[in-house]
Amino acid sequence: MNIALISSWHVHTKKFMEKIINKGVRCLYVWDFDATLGQAAAKEYQAIFEPDYRAILADEQVDAVIIEAPTTMHKELIILAARAKKHIFSDKALALTTEDCLEIEAAVRENDVKFMLSLESFAVNSYEYAFKKVNDGSLGQITSAYFRRSHGAVIRQDLPDYWFDKAQSGGGATLDLGCHGFALLPLICGQPKAVTCLMNEQFGSGVDEYSTTLLSFENGAIGTATTSFVGPTLDNYLEIIGTQGSLQIVGNEHEEQTIFLQSNLEEGYHKKTIVSDADIRKYNPFPIELFVELVEASTEKEIPRYGIEAAKRLTRIIECAYESAETGKTVAY
Repeated sequence: MNIALISSWHVHTKKFMEKIINKGVRCLYVWDFDATLGQAAAKEYQAIFEPDYRAILADEQVDAVIIEAPTTMHKELIILAARAKKHIFSDKALALTTEDCLEIEAAVRENDVKFMLSLESFAVNSYEYAFKKVNDGSLGQITSAYFRRSHGAVIRQDLPDYWFDKAQSGGGATLDLGCHGFALLPLICGQPKAVTCLMNEQFGSGVDEYSTTLLSFENGAIGTATTSFVGPTLDNYLEIIGTQGSLQIVGNEHEEQTIFLQSNLEEGYHKKTIVSDADIRKYNPFPIELFVELVEASTEKEIPRYGIEAAKRLTRIIECAYESAETGKTVAY
């Protein structure tokens, strides 16, 4: 499989490229709107820096593009790639508006290319365990879920300055870290119905630095997604409450996580108990690794959890959150 890296703007790029190269994928080209970044990435991945994006797309050797460009550039880059019959992996979020997502979807469908959106939280084995407990009924009917994702990028100043440029990123903590909760909660609670969001900027970064978003779901469940660029450390917390039990997951994917389960329906867990590591799958592939398998071996066009519908849902929730924060009103999904 031969790929072209379309910008090294995103902070996840190096991690994703390491994983894809370890699977035997060759990077033929790097394109970047910033020639200095692009040339450095091309040298690192032993690829050709090509400033003409269309020239890359015209090369029949290129099987797929890895879109790690600014979110505000996704629509144009992805549609051109689809029309060139290149398979597409895109970092999150797919686009800034539902309308843009629909145009991307049309190009992907019409040109019969494979597509995947990177939603890394789905690769966290403890969350996979949580989905299992929700789906097998161990917690009963889900009534509420809470997810927090935070780090201290604004305080530590350890992300590139451009990360806080809305002209490139499209938004702040709610769009960036918020993607994790906005993607996870519908898999736990169901179809979104309405969105209410409060967000704030306190330290002069130029973007929303922290927010809490309340989602109501068609089945009556309530979800909360809290996110922050001004936390003391990288922090994740997931809590799911149902009519027959509850589950809490403490810790992020880079450290040992602790899972607490209480279930009226499971022997040995009638009281809140720490779940043994033996009950948790040790490794889930990252989306970028699944993308290689999708392109090289699968007859499917997408993996639903990472597909166009999931991408559209995520963008719509983000869109609603920003509209709600701006207007002070609850926004229908």
